[in-house]
Amino acid sequence: MIDKDILEGLAELNETDLKRIKLLVDNKLNLHKDINVSYRSKNIKCGKESCQKCPHGPYWYAEWTENGKRRTKYLGKTLSEV
Repeated sequence: MIDKDILEGLAELNETDLKRIKLLVDNKLNLHKDINVSYRSKNIKCGKESCQKCPHGPYWYAEWTENGKRRTKYLGKTLSEV
């Protein structure tokens, strides 16, 4: 049985955070055996000419190849243990 605190915590998350958790859980359970997910931190330039702080980050991304195309998914500013 899933702990009540976990269920309550999940109920408070937005769609983006839930998708992030799903991706991490799928990878942890190895549900997509043919898809190898790697995690990478990137510093991103915002593109604003007046920005004095570029690049921004690091931001975490999941990366994988699916149907011959490279896919990425933004995971957030921090990445807990995967």
